[in-house]
Amino acid sequence: MEGFGDAIDGYVDVEDGMARYVLARAEEQFADARAEKRSIDSREEFERRREDVRAAFRSSIGGLPDRMADPSIETTGRLDRTGYAIESVVFESRPDFHVTANCYVPDGRGPHPAVLFLCGHVDDPKADPYNQRACIELARNGFVVLIVDPIAQGERLQYRDPETGEAIVAGGGGVFAHCYAGQKCFYAGANLARYMIHDARCGLDYLEARADVDGDRIGATGSSGGGIQTLYLAALDDRVAAAAPCCSVTTRREWLKTGKRIDAEQSIPAAIPRGIDYDDLLTRMAPRPVCVGAAASDEYFPIEGSREAVDRTRRIYDLYGAGERVNFVVADRPHCSVYELGDGVLEWLCERLGDDEYTSHEDVPIAARTELRCTPAGSVREAYPDERTIDDLIREYVAETTPGGTGSDDGVESDPSGMRDAVIETFDLDREGCELSPRVVERTTVKGLDVERLWFKTERDPDAVVAGVLVSDPRSAADGPAVVLYEGGTEELPARSDDVAALAAEYGAVLVFDPRGVGAVRNREIPIPTWVEDYYGIYGTEFKLAYDALLLGTSLLGMRVYDVIRAAEFLCQETGGDRVSFVGEGTGATHALYAAAAARDVDRVALRDMAPSFAEMATDRNPPFRPELTAFDVVRTCDRERTLAALARRNVAVESGEPSA
Repeated sequence: MEGFGDAIDGYVDVEDGMARYVLARAEEQFADARAEKRSIDSREEFERRREDVRAAFRSSIGGLPDRMADPSIETTGRLDRTGYAIESVVFESRPDFHVTANCYVPDGRGPHPAVLFLCGHVDDPKADPYNQRACIELARNGFVVLIVDPIAQGERLQYRDPETGEAIVAGGGGVFAHCYAGQKCFYAGANLARYMIHDARCGLDYLEARADVDGDRIGATGSSGGGIQTLYLAALDDRVAAAAPCCSVTTRREWLKTGKRIDAEQSIPAAIPRGIDYDDLLTRMAPRPVCVGAAASDEYFPIEGSREAVDRTRRIYDLYGAGERVNFVVADRPHCSVYELGDGVLEWLCERLGDDEYTSHEDVPIAARTELRCTPAGSVREAYPDERTIDDLIREYVAETTPGGTGSDDGVESDPSGMRDAVIETFDLDREGCELSPRVVERTTVKGLDVERLWFKTERDPDAVVAGVLVSDPRSAADGPAVVLYEGGTEELPARSDDVAALAAEYGAVLVFDPRGVGAVRNREIPIPTWVEDYYGIYGTEFKLAYDALLLGTSLLGMRVYDVIRAAEFLCQETGGDRVSFVGEGTGATHALYAAAAARDVDRVALRDMAPSFAEMATDRNPPFRPELTAFDVVRTCDRERTLAALARRNVAVESGEPSA
């Protein structure tokens, strides 16, 4: 038996099906948010919305950790330069979790204005020449500047083989490690941003405590990922007196249209329906001064969106009579650093926080990487025997937020409908479907089996197209049909014909099914970034679709589980059965498990070669990275063991085993 040819044998073009679906869903919500913002015509209305956005943002990242009452702070070195010095500093942001930083200190007793310099994705950000130059320029203009290594960058690398020292997860100046850790955070109901923002807040604590810093004049700046951190910090911490996020501001609509990926800490669950756009983070500061730095040819943050976000921000600031406090600096460059944007941003910081007019300097000496180290070997994990990792913090978060602990049935309601409700809510399954209108592409008989290749839609406006091969064995007396979910869907035919025939004999009829984006309805490879070759890897097409779904407040996994439930509905209608079974393999086993948990009248579930539980993927040291299984807050609500226990209470038979040959 065969699968499908291109475009479901020429019936419907599905190559951009998932990408179109996501954008269409988002457009409705973007329109609602625009209308809501345009209706705001008073400070009171804005401030009500602002507090709602702030609360939604904090909730979406899992809240923020408590700041330590008495963190350790060490100054481990000092370089004296003309007009300033560079101190090497290490401080704790959590117990046994150290942050490495360089503090650029101008001559004179002060008190000086200060800037927290937040770094983007550079392997060794403190030593980056452009970052050094920006810090030096600010120091020579009278600022104390603290530049910190983000998690998994510089001296804070996280994923290393303990025996060889080789990187287990590396690349992209920290982005791969961020996405790897960020995936674990999603499962736990948090976001890597909570830890990055917390580190930045502790950086503010450090600056505020210095005797030579004026605590009322502390600003923040950074570019790219550092600009995003600046946005987050300024939105949540009112101690930031002025902020200059650079190469990090656009609108979600303009960004989504490009087909770009987003980093884990930037993927805020439900940001689109909750109205958390870039301008909402900017206006959270109102009326504190803000300067948006942008690159006209930025390949990550479209300039059209940058202009629109600034216009929206200025409109809100006008409600305070403070429109002049919104500044916009545009450089004729591609995506770049704060320093490369030119003098505009640094000049603005001097104007808003400094003592004198900005002066540019030509003789800017760059220090060697080893001179800027805060630890002897350039690694906090080597310097501190009890140093914890981001994985340790995530495990701690899971332990604090998961009732009964992971891997147990403690806390599960005795009524199995409670778990069914939890699965429906977690995976966004309570959605409006459409009438099932199956189109049969071909009917044939193969070795005594009746075979129909067909497709239908599970949702309309926007459309969700699915496909399947229905195989019936007229010789079988079984009357409980099954949905069969291979990891590659119908693309695994005809190689799996023997397995399908055996399943048809066992169940009477089986539907080898392709939920949206799988098998015959797989989305085309989205070639951004151009160097990504793995469809299922970090920054691959599945990653992009899964992270876009998170922004919509749903999940790619949940969408597919929904399709599987509709497939079961179709199968019962087609065969006259009143109960259904599921057979899943690999990723399909996860789809089968949660479809069975959410559907009614389920007979049995066979799970072959199932992925690790969400708790395992959140807390193990080196779990597989499975973007197609991206989902938010699943460890706490409906992880595998709890779901299996609920199925047992419903008398649903569960089988597990190895994949069939």
